[in-house]
Amino acid sequence: MRRADTIDLSTIDPVSIELPATGERTLRDTIVPGLALRLRASGSRTWVIFGREAGRTTRHTLGNPSAIPLAAARRLATADTPSPASTTSAPLHGPDARVADVIPVFLAAGSGTRWKRSTLACMEAASANHILPALGRRRVRDLTREEVARWHLDVTARSTAARIALSTLSGLMLYAEDHGLRPIGTNPCRGLRKKERGHRGQLLPAASIKRLWAALDRLQQRMPDACDAVRLLLLTGARRSEILGLKWDRIVSPRAVLEDSKTGPRTIWLNTPARGILDARKAVASTSFVFPMATLDRPMTTIDRQWTAIRSEAKLEGLRLHDLRHHFASVAVANGIDLRVVAQLLGHHELDSTLGYAHLAMGALVKSASRVSGYIDRSLRGGGGAIRPAHRLSLRAAQSARANPSTEASRG
Repeated sequence: MRRADTIDLSTIDPVSIELPATGERTLRDTIVPGLALRLRASGSRTWVIFGREAGRTTRHTLGNPSAIPLAAARRLATADTPSPASTTSAPLHGPDARVADVIPVFLAAGSGTRWKRSTLACMEAASANHILPALGRRRVRDLTREEVARWHLDVTARSTAARIALSTLSGLMLYAEDHGLRPIGTNPCRGLRKKERGHRGQLLPAASIKRLWAALDRLQQRMPDACDAVRLLLLTGARRSEILGLKWDRIVSPRAVLEDSKTGPRTIWLNTPARGILDARKAVASTSFVFPMATLDRPMTTIDRQWTAIRSEAKLEGLRLHDLRHHFASVAVANGIDLRVVAQLLGHHELDSTLGYAHLAMGALVKSASRVSGYIDRSLRGGGGAIRPAHRLSLRAAQSARANPSTEASRG
């Protein structure tokens, strides 16, 4: 498959189009030639604007297509005035740009769009305390994987902010690739661990799920909001804040389209049982929120007290609400659903966040390999399926009869 193609972008769904197996692929728009959709195997989809400045090709990142519709992206690509992305990226055109030069522009590009205010504050602190003192004077293009690995070990030994520091540096390197300061695919942070996997990738026993569901049935009349919320968490794999903060006008047929979440705009896909729960609540709803507070037109923010009662009723004292999200993902991966699809279902910004479930795909891979070998076996034997022992006996008898016709005649 070619790495760059030209296509009318209105003929595809940029949010769900298949990602490349490795590296990245660029789809250039035939209607607005300067606009392109960049697809990465890591799971990201991004609008990009190509242009020419001082005789060289420039590339400016607009944002995620789930947040910026195609029509808006085309308008930005054809605007006479420079977009915010192009304005903030101007200082990055120098090939000798240093980390200290690029970080302010990188952080400004994601302020108010990609990251929440609290996340940006953590990234700024990690930059000031860990990245700039050690790497600030290094040229972005010269930073090596070995150098980053040593730096990460040092930060890990001194601070609990190693994860956010590494994530910030990794984002900075990707941003530098987007603006021509490093070759594509040379992020020196790739492969270094950003977070511990913890409880990720654990299937809850079927008996535990049955006990939990039975406890929800028994407590439904006493605490209907909390029971419905827990059911939706289990059925969708969504985060607690995403379910509790859900508004009715964000639910569109089989999905809930969130303007904001931990990782930005995303979609929660609703299966039939989940839609049944929501339909029942909608019939008696009196506010704009699916789970409103009792006295205010605001969403519920916590169900900790109710969850303690629910898990006690189910005799699952060690179970966390977030474990329901892990269970949803584990069931998906264990049943052969591609990790990139699971990442979209969970709203992960990067595929790396989903890789903690990869080991659960082993069972599905073994089953698939067995099915493939079965198909091959049947095709090699003439398409009639694998030869069973009884068939082999009949075959040997026929061969014996052909070899000894007199014996067969005497039997007749």
